[in-house]
Amino acid sequence: MKKIKWASARLIFVTAAIGVAFTGGILGYFLYPLYSWYFFNDIKLRYHKYLPRLISAFWNQVCELLRNPDYRAMFLIPWTMPPMNGPDLSLVRTGSTWPDNDRGCGNCVNCCLKRNCPLHDIKRNRCRSYGSFFWRYFNCGRYPQNAKQIQFYDCKKWEIFNCLNEND
Repeated sequence: MKKIKWASARLIFVTAAIGVAFTGGILGYFLYPLYSWYFFNDIKLRYHKYLPRLISAFWNQVCELLRNPDYRAMFLIPWTMPPMNGPDLSLVRTGSTWPDNDRGCGNCVNCCLKRNCPLHDIKRNRCRSYGSFFWRYFNCGRYPQNAKQIQFYDCKKWEIFNCLNEND
């Protein structure tokens, strides 16, 4: 039953995102409380300024997924997977050179910069969407899942257990 819930939640989100993108953002203003909750975990009106940048990021992501099969493969999430607030610690661990052992990224924003993410708060150097539906249900909350993701973003924090065992 939970898998149906997770898949349904993703389907509703993706359907709304496609609708917003195809209407140039107009639908986003009609669905504003939903949009605000999806990306920012509240329904305040102050987030409307991010809508055009999110639409642009959506189309950039679609183009990347269509033209780059390697990218598409390394970031594929089955719709029935549970939402996550961090990586699967049975697959990854904090690298020995990383200054702390918490689940956060600290000052590293390689992912945000490489994707030119509109949700990256440059002044505070953190994600505006941290912990939201979008963050938990899609790639941010479960990053990293494999060595290719770590390599793609030149991540200095995470190491994959399998890679470590091969080098021992």
